[in-house]
Amino acid sequence: MRHLILSTQLLIFSIIASLNVNAQPLGDPNLNWGHPSQLELEMTNYEPAPDADAVVLCKTTDMKYVIDRDGIKIQYEVKGRIKILKPEGTDHSAVEINYTVNDDKPGNREAVTYVKGATFNLVNGNLVKSEINTNMTNTRLASDPKKRVMTVFFPDVKAGSVIEYEYSILSDLYLEVKDWEAQCEIPVAYTRYELSIPEWFSFYMQTLGREYNTSRIVQRQLTERPTYTILTSAQTFTCLGVNFEYVGMNLSPIKNEKLVFNPYDSGQRVVIDITGIALPNKSKQDLSQTWEDIDKSLLDLEHFGKRFKSNPLKKEMKQAGIYQMSSIDEKITATIKLLRQKVKWDGTYSLYGNPTKQVIKNGTGSNSDINFLLISMLNDAGIKAYPAILASRERDYVDTKYPSLKQFSTTVVVIDNGGKYQYFDGSVENALIDVLPASFLVSNARIIKKDNPNPWISLEDKGLMKSSYKLTGTLSQDGTLTATCVITHQDKAAEQMRGALKIQNNESPNAKFQSPEFHITDYSVHGVDNLEQPVVETIKFSYNIKSENGTINVPQLLWPLIEPELFESEKRYNPIEFPTKVDETADISITIPDGWVVNDIPAPISLNTSDNKILLTITPSSTGNTINVSTQLLINRLNFNKQDYISIKNLVDRINKQSKEPFILKRQ
Repeated sequence: MRHLILSTQLLIFSIIASLNVNAQPLGDPNLNWGHPSQLELEMTNYEPAPDADAVVLCKTTDMKYVIDRDGIKIQYEVKGRIKILKPEGTDHSAVEINYTVNDDKPGNREAVTYVKGATFNLVNGNLVKSEINTNMTNTRLASDPKKRVMTVFFPDVKAGSVIEYEYSILSDLYLEVKDWEAQCEIPVAYTRYELSIPEWFSFYMQTLGREYNTSRIVQRQLTERPTYTILTSAQTFTCLGVNFEYVGMNLSPIKNEKLVFNPYDSGQRVVIDITGIALPNKSKQDLSQTWEDIDKSLLDLEHFGKRFKSNPLKKEMKQAGIYQMSSIDEKITATIKLLRQKVKWDGTYSLYGNPTKQVIKNGTGSNSDINFLLISMLNDAGIKAYPAILASRERDYVDTKYPSLKQFSTTVVVIDNGGKYQYFDGSVENALIDVLPASFLVSNARIIKKDNPNPWISLEDKGLMKSSYKLTGTLSQDGTLTATCVITHQDKAAEQMRGALKIQNNESPNAKFQSPEFHITDYSVHGVDNLEQPVVETIKFSYNIKSENGTINVPQLLWPLIEPELFESEKRYNPIEFPTKVDETADISITIPDGWVVNDIPAPISLNTSDNKILLTITPSSTGNTINVSTQLLINRLNFNKQDYISIKNLVDRINKQSKEPFILKRQ
């Protein structure tokens, strides 16, 4: 969650936490750029993280405003030194530089003004320096079309190398200060962020990211203050800068684990928002906002609210008879189907929309391009629909106490169906409504409309993984199970199954039946093309249980309810983020062979977390020559703290252990 740390009006600063000063084998950081020390060149491991294959020896970022006759800009100067400790560490020798291009017009873009770098190696005791050249950089589009990523590749990199780099970015976007990230995927021995902001600017500064092991950063205000000057034809104006410094030492690497959307959320970083400007001889600009200000500005924005003011597909809707439909549900379904015939999702997400006529002409668009079109079409059909903004789960959580658009990344459509809200997103191609991407299942999304007393909504339930399994089978004398399993997938489970079937060309994509023990003899599926119906799989298979010494041990379940590899680690670095909530049931009925009796039935079990958000029941029974098992697994919470990991791991271990407890059959 975001927390307000300071404002320039208060100028009160607090120590976030003390430095972790244990185990500093490198001593003071070597900031003599271009000259790695003998110790840095010869080091073979990094004591605070002995398993690390590379380490950031030092990295500095200096941010300052540049004010001249050309206007106001921000300059970022970054320098770094990385030690490659193991052959695997060469993967960390490419440096990425992210910058914004927008429409490439001056006043609305950033430029990389210079890049320098070199690799240093000790060869027979002699220092060999290999510098980069222009052929060793590559620039590509980022996922956001307004962004670019320049990658710098270094020559002659191997275990033992030290690489150094320097680059500068000059930004016209002086109201948008870049975030500073203290941590990365390898340990950081030393990092420093120094920034200077003119007193003409007011701002909020925040630290984001959950505590990450023993990593800490320290913040302080610097006493040395630069002077900023504005020259006019009649007068010279000056002000002092407010300087800050953040320092981090021995910072832990960010770990990429299972069940986490973005591990960088846990890394520490600094975010600055400019909230006001009071330049000489100009009216004061108050850029601080309330949520109501943000709502209004978005509704008035050309690339947002004005995108769904008119319906460019009115003619097509009339031809489809949508306006004459009496049922709201029928209108919604028909409108979505018509829109999908006209525009396909291009694989990108955005907060803003392109011109609707251009989107229709191209036949493709981002999720928000499609969302805005649907809003205009539904409104034209007499159905109230609104955009809601959210931060996908790959980003940090939205702090509802802190009004800022920087927190958000994309949109969904909120449809008012007779007072009941339903939800749609243009990136979901294999479902109609109330099924959103897993990364959109957030606790705080905001509906953008005028005079809305209840703008905040939760989307956590709009991706339920709901499946029911009904298995009937017959066990042979030698322990071979011949069975048919009918699986009914609904909601998110149906949407995912449709997507998987398209990729696998209608071969069974069900992961539960992919182990070598299963021999699928026949497969069929229904409901793939009818998005208003569940997807129903029918899988016929054989499964060899084996008969030994007059005994057959029939497991209660043939597949794990929760994949054990998700919780195989003994330690957790990140919070646990389940992709979706889960409601999965199974009813199993197996006829045992003649001449056999059930000698032992497993005990029924009921397991749950302390908050009852993960629940499991397994109920085995036996009637005549039939053994039966009924199970239900419920996961009713998406996010758990990393402190919950051990208890959840223990629960999963018990679930998988208990589910393997067998029915014991004996020969009469």
